Amino acid sequence: MVNKLGLSILISIILTIIIVSTVNVGVSLFLNEPQYEKYCNTTKSFPVDTYDNITKDVCEQYNGTWVPQNVQCVKAPCPQGYCDYYAKCSQAYSEAQKPYNQQRFYIFAGLGFILLLIGLFISENLIQITGLATGCILVFEGIVQNWQDKKIVFMALLGILIIFGILAYRVIRRKK
Repeated sequence: MVNKLGLSILISIILTIIIVSTVNVGVSLFLNEPQYEKYCNTTKSFPVDTYDNITKDVCEQYNGTWVPQNVQCVKAPCPQGYCDYYAKCSQAYSEAQKPYNQQRFYIFAGLGFILLLIGLFISENLIQITGLATGCILVFEGIVQNWQDKKIVFMALLGILIIFGILAYRVIRRKK
């Protein structure tokens, strides 16, 4: 006969993978992610055939950002920097990503905390294991998506710490 706890753990792992995948696909379907191509035209060609001939003036003429470097030349011409053609558009793209990442965080962390609480307070092993594992993965995914907002990340980590503190207390109390 199969061990009931072992079977519960196996089913919980499968359910966790399915739930996390469903949430990820669902969010990608219903939440519009900013597309890099809308901000940076990666198909645009630049006039300079080689980077040996590039100058600050040519770089700025094509809306690039000149990045100076202190280069010791072996042969001439030797540019004292390089042109980052995507610096300005990448910054605009990063700004567009912030609200998107914020929304993803709220979805993932919200669902994650609900599942953590379900796993914490339901007595059925299968639901406990699935809720705790799935909830933790979703909250962690939300934190990684929104890492630049330190206050929200701190609050989410504090919430996880409190939930697992309660869980540890319940486990210790149950053993006595």
